[in-house]
Amino acid sequence: MIPHEAGLLAAPALLLGADQWLEGLEGPAWLVDASDWTVRLVNRPALAWLGLGPEQCLGQPAETLLPGLEDQVFWAELRAGHPGQLASDTEVSRPQGLAQVHRRIVPLGEPARAYLVTLQDRSHEARAASERETLLAELRATLESTADGILVLDTAGRIRAFNRRFAQLWDLPEAALAEPADATVLDWMRRSVLQPDAYQQRVDEINAQLLVSGTDTVALLNGRLLERYTQPQWSQGRPIGRVYSFRELARSRATAPASAGASGLDGSTCWPNRHRFLEALDEAVLQARDDGQPLAVLVVEFDRHALFAAEGSARARGMDELVEALRATVREPAQIGRLGASRFAVLLRPAGESAAEALARRLVQLATRPGPALLATAGLKVHVGGAVYPQAGWCGEELLQHAEKALQRARGAGVAGWELHRGSTEQVHEGRRQQRLEQAVREGLSSAAFRLQFQARFASATGEIQAMEALLRWQDPQEGLMLPPRFMPLAERAGLMRALDDWALEQAVQQAVAWERKGWHQALTVNVSGETLAEPACARRVAAVLAHAGWPARQLELDITEAALRRDPEAALSNLDALHRLGVRLVLDDWGLDDCALGWLRRVPFTAVKIDRRLLRAVPDHGAEADLVRGLTQVARAMGLQVLAEGVEHEAQRRFVTDTLGCQGWQGLLGSAALDPRACERVLARQARQVAALTGTDGR
Repeated sequence: MIPHEAGLLAAPALLLGADQWLEGLEGPAWLVDASDWTVRLVNRPALAWLGLGPEQCLGQPAETLLPGLEDQVFWAELRAGHPGQLASDTEVSRPQGLAQVHRRIVPLGEPARAYLVTLQDRSHEARAASERETLLAELRATLESTADGILVLDTAGRIRAFNRRFAQLWDLPEAALAEPADATVLDWMRRSVLQPDAYQQRVDEINAQLLVSGTDTVALLNGRLLERYTQPQWSQGRPIGRVYSFRELARSRATAPASAGASGLDGSTCWPNRHRFLEALDEAVLQARDDGQPLAVLVVEFDRHALFAAEGSARARGMDELVEALRATVREPAQIGRLGASRFAVLLRPAGESAAEALARRLVQLATRPGPALLATAGLKVHVGGAVYPQAGWCGEELLQHAEKALQRARGAGVAGWELHRGSTEQVHEGRRQQRLEQAVREGLSSAAFRLQFQARFASATGEIQAMEALLRWQDPQEGLMLPPRFMPLAERAGLMRALDDWALEQAVQQAVAWERKGWHQALTVNVSGETLAEPACARRVAAVLAHAGWPARQLELDITEAALRRDPEAALSNLDALHRLGVRLVLDDWGLDDCALGWLRRVPFTAVKIDRRLLRAVPDHGAEADLVRGLTQVARAMGLQVLAEGVEHEAQRRFVTDTLGCQGWQGLLGSAALDPRACERVLARQARQVAALTGTDGR
C-alpha cells in the first residue's frame, strides 16, 4: 500500500508498477479498476489540476472526477458490457472556473482489467483561438471599411482574411467566397492575370523577401488594371504576415482631378490622356489575345525647345499645326493619346512591325514635309519609339514602357529618328509562337494543329509491349512539328495546360479503346501537368473520361513529375488519392533528377517510378552514374515500387536496366520511336504475330 499523501493507491495485481509510470506522466492521469469501476490510482498532476485530495478521488465511482454527460454514458456502456474507448473535448469545472480539456479513456490489458484516463488542458489554446477569432472579426470589419481590395496572408502564404472589394476586383467565384480555400483563391488569382508566369515570379520574389514593401501594377483578363501595394504585417516587433492592397487604376483615372482631365480627355486636343489611353491599350490587348491579331503602340515626342520657343499666339498656332499634322498622318482606326506637353501615343490595330515602322517614318518626316510654316521653320525634331504585341509585352503598361524606352534610345542619337523595341531573336520568335499557340487552342483543338504520338514500353521479362505512352505534339504552320519542350512553357504562360491535358487524355483513351477492339491489349500512359493537378475537379474529369469511353481505370497510368506536385501540393495530393482509389496507376516521372523526390514517394500512392533518360546517358560505361542509378533503384524497390526506365537507346543500356537493375519495363529508341497511331498499329500487329507464333494461337 502506497501512502495516501503520495497521491497513489496500491494498484491491483494486473497493474503492479503502474504507480511508477503513471506518476511519470506529465499531465493529469488516473486508473479505473474494471472490476468495480472505481478510481484506484491517481497521479499528483491530476490531484493538483482537480484541486482535490487523495481521499476525494480514490475509491470513487469512475464518473466522479469527470461528471460530464458524455463520461457518464461511456462508463454506463462499459458496465453494460459494451467495451470501447473515448477521445473528445469537454468542459471541466475547476476551482478556478471552467476549463477546456481533451480527455482520453483507453483500456489496458486484453481483456481490459483497467482503464487509463488522461487529460490535456487546452484552455490556453481555446482562449488563444477565441482571441484570434475576435481579432479576425475586428480585422474583417476594418477591411470592409476600406475602398481598396485587401488580402492578408501569414508568413507561410496562407490566407488569413480578405474583404469583399478584393473579391469583386478579382471576380472570385461564389465557391471561393463560401469556403475560401487558400490554394483555390491564390490559383484563381494567378490564372486571372494577363501574364501568369511574370505574376507568379513577382509573387515568389515578394514571398522570398519577408520585409520588402513595394508598388506595381497587375493587368487582369477581365480588363481591369490594378495597382498592387504590399507591405509586411508586424506584431510585437516581428513580421507575422503580409498585407496586399489592390486599387483599380481605371477608376482612379476616371475620377482624376480636373487638371488631368475629368473626362479622361486632354483639354487642348480632346484626345485621351495617359490614363485613358492606357485603358484603351489594355482593352486592345485583350481583343488581340482573343483574335490573335498583333498590335503596335508608338510614342511620339516633339522637340519642346523648338516647338515652344515662340511666344503667345505663335506658340498656340504651333500646337494647332502640330495637332493637325498628327491627325493628317495618323489615319483611323488608329487612336491617338496625349501623354504630356509634347509627347503623344498612337495605337495601331491590327499592325505588326512593318506597319509600325512605316508610320514611324512618316511621323519623323513631319517637320521636313512641305506644310505648316511654323513647323517647317522651327527646326523641329521628331523622335518615335515603338513596341509590338506580343513580341514586346503582354499587357498595355508593359508595351507602353517598352515604347518609351525605345523613344529614349531614339533621342540618344541626337537627330530625328525612330526606334522599335526589339528583344532577342528568340524572344521575337517566342512571342509569335505564343500567338499561334493561343490561336490553335482557341480553335478548340479540333484542327490538325495538335496531335498525339505514341511510344511503346516493353516488358523486360518477355519483350512484349507493356504500355503505350501518349505524347503531345504541335504541328506549327511555320516551324513544323514541335516537341513539348518548345511549346509547353508557352502553354503554361498562357494558362493553356489544362485544356491541352484534357484534350490529350480524351484522344489517348479513344485511341486505346480502338486498339482494344482490334485485339491489342496494353496499358495507356498519359502525362499530367501541375496546372491540371491543382484543379479540384481533376480526378472527377479523369473518371468521367474513362466512364464515357469504357476504358478501365487499372489500364491507365498517369506520369507525374515532382515539378507538377510542387505547383499545389495540397490539391495534388487530394486528386492523386482520389485517382488511386479509382484504380489509376500513378508513376513518378523523371525519377532521380530532384533531391526531394523521396519525400513524395512517402506521401503519394505511386505504383512505380520512371528513371529519367538523362541518368541513363552515361551508363553503363561510367561507374559513378551507374552506382547512382543502382542506388535509386534499390530505394524505390525497398518502398515496394516498380522501376521503369526511359531513354534506352542501345543494347548495352537495355541489358543494364533489365539484367543489372531489374527494371520491370523500358522504353526508348532501341525499341521504338514515338510514332503516329497508324505507324503504331504496324508495331502492334507485328508483335501480335510474334506472340501468336510463340504461343501457337491466331493473332492479328
